[in-house]
Amino acid sequence: MSLGSSIRVLTNDQVRPGCMSEMHKNPDRNACVIKGVVKQGSHLLHWAKAFCSYGKDATGQLVYYEGREALDGELFLDQLRRQIHEHLSYCSNRLINVKDVEPAKAERISDMRMVKILVNHIEHMMELCQDASGAWSNDDFWGVKLEINMADNANPEFHHDGHINVRLVSTFVGDGIVLASKDAMYWGAYGDGRPEDMPVVMWNQEIASAEHPTSTGDIVLMRGGMSGASRPCVYRSPYSARRDAEQLVITLDRIPATQRERLVGLKDEEKLPVTVLSGFLGAGKTTLMTHVLNNREGQRVAVLVNDMASINVDAQLLKDGVKLHESNDKMVELQNGCICCTLKEDLMESVRELALERRFDYLLIESTGISEPLPVASTFAATDDMGYPRIGGVTRLDTLVTVVDSLNFLKDFQSNTNLEDRSELGAEEGDERSIVNLLVDQIEIANVLILNKIDLVTPDELDSLKAILKKLNPSALLIETKFGVTSPSMILNTQRFNQKEVSMLPGWHQELHGTGGHKPETEEYGISSFIYSAERPFHPHRLESLKKSGVTQWGVIRSKGLIWSDSDHDCAVEWSQAGSSMTLQPGRRWQDGPIEDDKYKGRQFGDRRQELVFIGQNMKETEIRQALDEALLSEAEFDKSITRAAKRARTHV
Repeated sequence: MSLGSSIRVLTNDQVRPGCMSEMHKNPDRNACVIKGVVKQGSHLLHWAKAFCSYGKDATGQLVYYEGREALDGELFLDQLRRQIHEHLSYCSNRLINVKDVEPAKAERISDMRMVKILVNHIEHMMELCQDASGAWSNDDFWGVKLEINMADNANPEFHHDGHINVRLVSTFVGDGIVLASKDAMYWGAYGDGRPEDMPVVMWNQEIASAEHPTSTGDIVLMRGGMSGASRPCVYRSPYSARRDAEQLVITLDRIPATQRERLVGLKDEEKLPVTVLSGFLGAGKTTLMTHVLNNREGQRVAVLVNDMASINVDAQLLKDGVKLHESNDKMVELQNGCICCTLKEDLMESVRELALERRFDYLLIESTGISEPLPVASTFAATDDMGYPRIGGVTRLDTLVTVVDSLNFLKDFQSNTNLEDRSELGAEEGDERSIVNLLVDQIEIANVLILNKIDLVTPDELDSLKAILKKLNPSALLIETKFGVTSPSMILNTQRFNQKEVSMLPGWHQELHGTGGHKPETEEYGISSFIYSAERPFHPHRLESLKKSGVTQWGVIRSKGLIWSDSDHDCAVEWSQAGSSMTLQPGRRWQDGPIEDDKYKGRQFGDRRQELVFIGQNMKETEIRQALDEALLSEAEFDKSITRAAKRARTHV
C-alpha cells in the first residue's frame, strides 16, 4: 500500500529481512510507515502511558550516543540498557523523594524488564535503519533520543532533515507524526519558506494538498537530505503535541563519523590539557604567560585571556610580547565579565571549540585578577541535564596556577581587616567580607603557587609569605620568580590537578551544582571597573606629578593600559599600577599607517590615544577622570605641540 508515490505503508507482519532495501534503491521513495509494530494494550505502551501520566513531573529529553560515557568494551545495546535504567531510576527516585509518589508506583518507571523490552524495540529500529540506508560505514555511530512530555520541542511546521540519511521515529504515547507525500507538496512555495506573518496551520495547508498521520505504535522511516532521494521526506509534529498533551517519542539516527568527537567526546589520551592561571590584580600573570609562551619549545598552544573590562589589555600585551604562529597557535579573548560567573557559558563554549579543533598540544587560560579559581575549576566537571560532561569529554584540567604578588600580598593579608574597617572602601556596617577572602580563595585551590616579585621584598618578608602560603595550601608547589621567569614545564602538563582532592573543598559541590549562591565579583567584593579614553597626549610634568601622588587615594586597586605622552610622539608608554606600585615604561611604536585596527584607520594621529582600564573598590570615578583630564595638554598646548612636532619632522626630511 502507498500514500502517494513516495510513502510506502506496511503492516508489521509484512516486514521481512531485506524488504527495506527498496527505500534506498528507489529515489522516488522517501518514507515508509510500518503499522502496529507495538500493539495497543501491550505492556510497553501501558508502561509508557503510566510514565507520561506524571505530566510536568516527568518531562525531559534523554539522548544517547554510541560510545558516550560507555564502559570499556561495552556494546551499544548494553550501554543503552544501563544508561536508560540509570536515568529512569533517577526519575523514579525524584518522584518518591520530591513529589511524594508511592514508591511501588514510581519504581515501575525504572523496571528493568520494561527497559529491556524498550531497548529490544530500539534494536529492531536499528535493523530497519541499516536495511533502508544503503551506504553504510562502521565508523558512523548511533544516536537515540527519548522525548517525554516535551511540548516545547514539538515542531508543528512541515520540515525535513537536511543532514541525515534515514531517520526513524516511533511514538508510544500521543498522536504520531504527520507526513506529506512528495506529489502532494508545492515545492516552490515550500522552498521560499513560511512568511513571518502567516500562521503555521495556514502555511501547512498552503504547501501540502494532503497529509498522512501516523499512529501510536508505528515505526516511521524517513529519508533526509543525505539519502539520495529525489525529494526528502517532509513531516511535522501533531498539533496536539503543542497543547501539553502526554507524549513519548523515540527518534533513531545513524550519525556521520565526523560528528563523533563533538557528540561522544575524546579518549583520555586525546583530551586537550588545560592550565588555568589565576592571581590578584597586578601579580604578574601576563608577564608569566608571556615568558612561558616565548619559551614553549615548539608546542602548539591555544591561549584564552579573560578581562573584566570591555577592552582586553592583557590580550593586547600578549600580542605585543609574543609571536603566535597562525598555523599552530591561537588566542581567544573573553572580556567584559569574569569566566568564573558571568562568562562561564562563554568559557565552556570557547574551550570546547578549541579542543575539537584537535590541533593544539595545550590550552593556557589567563583569568581576570578578581576571578575565583574554584568556580572555574568546577566548570571542567560540569555536566548537562543527563549527567554527561559539558567539556570534560574533550578536555583535561591539568594544573591550577596562582601567581602571588610577593610585595603586596602580605600587606593585604596581614592587615586582618574587614571591608568595614577601612573607611575609604565605603563598606556597609556589618559587612565582614574582605579582599583577603579572594586572596585565600586563589591560594587554597592552586596546585602551583608562583611567588613573583621576590626581588621587591626582604628575605624575612619572603619567609613569612611562604609560611602563610604553606599553611593555606600545604600541597602546592611553591616557585620563586622575578618577572615571572620560570620553566614552562613547571606549569604545563604537570598532571597535578586532582579532581577528588578538589571536590572535598568547601564550596565545590555548591559551585558545581549552582547552589552555592556565588556572586559576581563586582557584587561580592565591591570591585568594579571603567575605561578612560582620550585623544590628546599627557603633559610630561603633570603626568609625572600624577604618578607620584598615585591613584589609590580614589579606591583604585589596579590600572593598566597604553598612554600617549607629549615627551614622545613615536612610542606609547605602558601604564601599570597595582596597589602602591606604579610604573611607566616605554611601549610599542605608535602606528601611522597602514593601521591594522579598523578603529583607528583614517585618524589624524594614527592609533595614538589614552586607553586605560581602572579596577577598584567603590572607586571615585569622577575624581579619577578629572585628575587625568587635568594632566592632558590643553587645546592650546596641543596645537603648539603638534606644530613643533611637524617642524621637527621637516627638519629631519
